[in-house]
Amino acid sequence: MVAGSGCLVWFPHSCTNIFPSSFVSSTSQHHRSVLSLFFPKNRNMSQQQLNLSSTTTNIEVEVVDNSPPMTLPSFNDYHQIDDKVLENIVYDALVFATLNGLLVGDKSVERSGRVPGVGLVHLPFSLLPPPLPETHWKQACDLSPLFNELVDRVSLDGKFLQQSLSKTKKADEFTSRLLDIHAKMLEMNKKEEIRMGLFRSDYMLDEKTKSLLQIEMNTISTSFSGVGVVMTELHRNILSHYGKLLGLDSERVPVNTADSRYAEALAKAWKEYNNPRAVIIVVVQGEERNMYDQHFVSAILREKYPFLSSYYDLSSKGINIRFYYLAKQTL
Repeated sequence: MVAGSGCLVWFPHSCTNIFPSSFVSSTSQHHRSVLSLFFPKNRNMSQQQLNLSSTTTNIEVEVVDNSPPMTLPSFNDYHQIDDKVLENIVYDALVFATLNGLLVGDKSVERSGRVPGVGLVHLPFSLLPPPLPETHWKQACDLSPLFNELVDRVSLDGKFLQQSLSKTKKADEFTSRLLDIHAKMLEMNKKEEIRMGLFRSDYMLDEKTKSLLQIEMNTISTSFSGVGVVMTELHRNILSHYGKLLGLDSERVPVNTADSRYAEALAKAWKEYNNPRAVIIVVVQGEERNMYDQHFVSAILREKYPFLSSYYDLSSKGINIRFYYLAKQTL
């Protein structure tokens, strides 16, 4: 998938950093279509040197890349694959996607965003994982805790947030309402000692320089932790059957556990409150075609942790709310 001069990729691993009294879990995904990664073998590629330093007031990141220009394999050029083989790969991929829940609601079906199992279609996805140098993967994982900490620190500076987002507030109703709530909390001198963030960074691999470029960091819409795991499994499955024919190794696709890491972070944050009456609340828009991605995480919460779940339909107000609360057991 190409945008501008680079290929959009996402990192399926969850890089987690836990601060005192706060939990920050980060996964990196692209939010328009689903990809996983493939590490091409390149024994002559030198390691990138990553110099990281942080203080209590700022975070400085310097990336020094002394590696020679790389030529990534062009196995994503489907024109090089025999038509019959390509047809078989597509068929097997669609079967795998359907059997394993790589699905969204079809927007042409009216109830697909409200009723599970109605109007299902597969998510847009790449047939094969795009190549990415392993050094870039490690670089992104090394940077993730630093960006997490940066966001955490910025979130504690109420005056800075109100000032820096003042223009955005005038143009965006959603941001405006959030800032109004935030301002009321500041007036009440309301402080939270326990903080948990789920973040996602999107990256671009520049075609000319082969540098890893960060597109954005998401702190609200961090979707695809569930279906992203399925996408990784799909790519590993395809390469396990067709890898020898394509000259690819399925073991070079990194393992993805983002869904369980999300659930683990939520459970740890709940436990940190040390209050059996504490509740995890999941607020979902009334028309949510991507509900299955969210249900993956919800299912893990119910299966791995002693939560009971209740679902309250508040569609008249345009939202749905799910509650997760402690049963008779303890974490």
